Amino acid sequence: MPPFQSASFAGSAVNQELGCFCRYTFVVELPKSVDLASVSFDEFVAFLFDHEVDHGTPPDSEKYDPWYFHVEVEFDAESIGSYYVRMFEQPEFLLSRFTKAQLEEGFWAIQGPNLDCSVSRIIDNSELPISLREECIRSMTELFKRLFANEPFDTSVHMWWDSLCYDWHCGNRKRERGGEDLELQNILFETLTKVLAIDSWICQGAALHGLGHLHHPRTKELIERFVDEHPNLTPEQQAYALAAAKFQVM
Repeated sequence: MPPFQSASFAGSAVNQELGCFCRYTFVVELPKSVDLASVSFDEFVAFLFDHEVDHGTPPDSEKYDPWYFHVEVEFDAESIGSYYVRMFEQPEFLLSRFTKAQLEEGFWAIQGPNLDCSVSRIIDNSELPISLREECIRSMTELFKRLFANEPFDTSVHMWWDSLCYDWHCGNRKRERGGEDLELQNILFETLTKVLAIDSWICQGAALHGLGHLHHPRTKELIERFVDEHPNLTPEQQAYALAAAKFQVM
């Protein structure tokens, strides 16, 4: 089936005076189906990053329309979860295989809800063992330490934890429900604590962003200690940290 299919919808509206007949024609983009059920690790990595990038349209633009908005994916969630862990724990090879723009777009795909097999979808999948979802989250410490701390990206790093923690900010997940809402929140908080300890403002700022949305009860204590232990923060950085402690970051 071609990627684009023309669809014509005819509708007749009887106008008592003009008796007009109206026809509307527009183009509908159909999603591309991709089968990842039996792909190798290298093939999965290529699926995430090996795409042409529109350099003129940033992710925060209303015109942003990347490849992962238009795919439907068949996949084995446990296998994909294990591939994410493997990639996050040893991510340095990505720099020699893909351009920075390809990595930036791929990391947006990985963290968000648009891609069926994104890591956020894996973490949200209640049918998966909590142990695998926990491993995915905890392995992100290495991703930040071994890649993001040394090779900062434009926006995907700063928004990474926003994508994974925002459910607690908007009320989709609540600590008082217990169960995985409580368990995942604790796992994310422990991971963010480690990312906050990395000697890189890129990592620290991203962690503060996530903490500002996670609403963990120990957030204020953690961030106030971080501020006390980092007297060289700029006034802007310190203000951002204290806003995160109050859950007042955007």
